[in-house]
Amino acid sequence: MSTYKVKATKTTTGMQVAAGTRGFEITFDEPESTNTGMNPVEILLASFGACQSITATELARKRHFDLQAFWVNVEGDLGREEVDGESRYKFTEIRYEPHIRSNESAEDIQQFLADVAKKCPVENTLMYGAKLKQTGFVKE
Repeated sequence: MSTYKVKATKTTTGMQVAAGTRGFEITFDEPESTNTGMNPVEILLASFGACQSITATELARKRHFDLQAFWVNVEGDLGREEVDGESRYKFTEIRYEPHIRSNESAEDIQQFLADVAKKCPVENTLMYGAKLKQTGFVKE
């Protein structure tokens, strides 16, 4: 098991949030604010697409699978849905379409993409969930 840590800090500008780890930083924002970055749900979709791409690249390397290019178009519907008897605002559906450039057969590509889906931790988290718990709070 590996543990990852990220810190997200509200900046003093509009709805902007700076999030970072290991010396890297991403700016989150909202279009109706200062529009200086993707919003959190767009970054969730981007994280899924990035995870698919990284997983495909590593799997192709290990299997000597001909992978010349790979990208994923991802879209999601954000809306209200009943969860445990309460109306929750969430993605109600996420759709994705992998694009692959390869000389492999269509059957081998289908199997490769199924294996990518099984190995992508972001896809597994979205499909099967994760325990999410607040561990306390700090009053500053």
